[in-house]
Amino acid sequence: MTDKFIHMLKNYGPEAIQELNSIYTNDVQYEDPINKGKSLAHLKLILEDLLKVFKGIQFESIHSTHDDEFAFVSWKMSYKFRNRDYQIDGVSRLRFNGSGQITEHKDYWDASFPLYGTFPIIGLIMKLIKKFVSVKEPSLKSDN
Repeated sequence: MTDKFIHMLKNYGPEAIQELNSIYTNDVQYEDPINKGKSLAHLKLILEDLLKVFKGIQFESIHSTHDDEFAFVSWKMSYKFRNRDYQIDGVSRLRFNGSGQITEHKDYWDASFPLYGTFPIIGLIMKLIKKFVSVKEPSLKSDN
């Protein structure tokens, strides 16, 4: 069931987006850390926008596990944004209907530093917050 989805990821681009109706139902529910779509038409707009914002999108290190109803696909997305290279590790949770089409698609990935952290003021604030709240490495000094 995941073969068509993985093929779409490996060949991600305008042509793959045109093939979505063979993978998803018309009323597919889609969600990621930024977008929430409630139809195939909306999902297509989201994926097309991704191609406009990011350049050179490639998915690799794709692994999956599934049963008759759900699949989990882990992936690494490489892309270029503002002339810099980035990578995001993520997981897609897919739910299938009886015909093997995707009815629900939820992506899990961290939008903080790979995306929001690229903006000058927001990125600086996020780095300061991370430094403040992170657990410090234990000291190697002996308490004796």
